[in-house]
Amino acid sequence: MKNYERFKQIEGNNEPMSDWQRITIETDEKNPKIVAQVTSNNFEIANGYRVRLKPVYDD
Repeated sequence: MKNYERFKQIEGNNEPMSDWQRITIETDEKNPKIVAQVTSNNFEIANGYRVRLKPVYDD
């Protein structure tokens, strides 16, 4: 399965995240490097990456 197909599976999810304090995204290496950290109202991201936010819409 290609990466874009894996992400497409969660594309329709419109539920807000409520069980996590923070999401840390890092490289898959022996000594991982943090790429981004995301909280419910903010994010920090390493140079060379970008974040796109999707609001929760009322159904």
